[in-house]
Amino acid sequence: MKLSLCLIVKNEERTLPRVLSNASVFADEIVIVDTGSTDGTVNIARAFTDNVYEYEWKDDFAAARNYAIGKASGDYYMWLDADDVVPAATAKKLRSVLNRLDSSVDMVMLPYVIDTDEDGNPTYSYYRERIMKNRPEFYFRGRVHEAVPVSGNVIKLQLPIRHEKPRERSAGTRNLDIYTKMILSGEKLDPREKYYYARELFYHGRHDDAAKMFIEFLSGKDGFVPNKIDACIMLSRCYSRQNLTEEALDALFHSFVYGLPTGEAATEIGLTYFSKSDYKRAAYWFEVAASAKPDMESGAFVDINYYGFLPNVWLTVCYDRLGDIKRAYRAHRRAERLRPNHPSIIANRKYFESLNELRTNDKHKKAN
Repeated sequence: MKLSLCLIVKNEERTLPRVLSNASVFADEIVIVDTGSTDGTVNIARAFTDNVYEYEWKDDFAAARNYAIGKASGDYYMWLDADDVVPAATAKKLRSVLNRLDSSVDMVMLPYVIDTDEDGNPTYSYYRERIMKNRPEFYFRGRVHEAVPVSGNVIKLQLPIRHEKPRERSAGTRNLDIYTKMILSGEKLDPREKYYYARELFYHGRHDDAAKMFIEFLSGKDGFVPNKIDACIMLSRCYSRQNLTEEALDALFHSFVYGLPTGEAATEIGLTYFSKSDYKRAAYWFEVAASAKPDMESGAFVDINYYGFLPNVWLTVCYDRLGDIKRAYRAHRRAERLRPNHPSIIANRKYFESLNELRTNDKHKKAN
């Protein structure tokens, strides 16, 4: 079975050597499509492969990716972005898996790690379609936030790919501009495009417009259920940014229509009550969040911090303010086991140590 690694790039001279450094471990062929670089990207690409092509950018990510796939000769293709990283362990195991992959498999999904904690442990990730049969039915769709519809015989492997974009890099308004052009040209957005368009609006500070688009997405019958849940959470954040607390709570509670409370939704509810100094109800929802189980294979964006660490940090504060120091300390210890080097943990550790010193001094004074 031959695997072709396909990338679309533009001005990636800084990150391209990193992502290609171990590509030969798992890929039989590398195909790189440049969409208009003005730096040394093309020369770097040619140092790794002869299959380098130029492509005129058309504000369509799927079209560019499919052009690259069309140049691939492998039975299967794998996509990566230039600012992705394939850990050495993933590269080695992936080659082993590919060597014995059953030809009936149409698609392989792998975890996509977007963020890590201070110790390098994954915190924010989701499954993405990563390796597909080189057939038109498994090509990309969508001009922005492009994806391959999940279909056929699909397997999921615990072999993470890391997305490590340089921190100073920003996509600017590129994605938002493409959506704007689509709408101005009279193109109707499908449910998935409405969801991602709303997210782009939110992250560009257009909270009122984002709220309207999230509501439009949620009012439709179609749409990926995890996206519906996330849309409720994002809608609540839109309202929170506009100081509409009750509307924010309503949006969060509406997420329960689509499934059990997620750690993200329950934590956000807790934070909303905390902002109102209602520490008893805030603690209730932080407890719900702390006991929730993340569905890592649902395809949803999962921030693991919302399922243990953050709820317990906030429980520490809530119980402290409610005067229940024992429960506050237990919550602190649970959070400490998850991220011992986090600044909040270090600060709370010092706080509890100071309380212990006060108790010790009080006992000493009474003894004397």
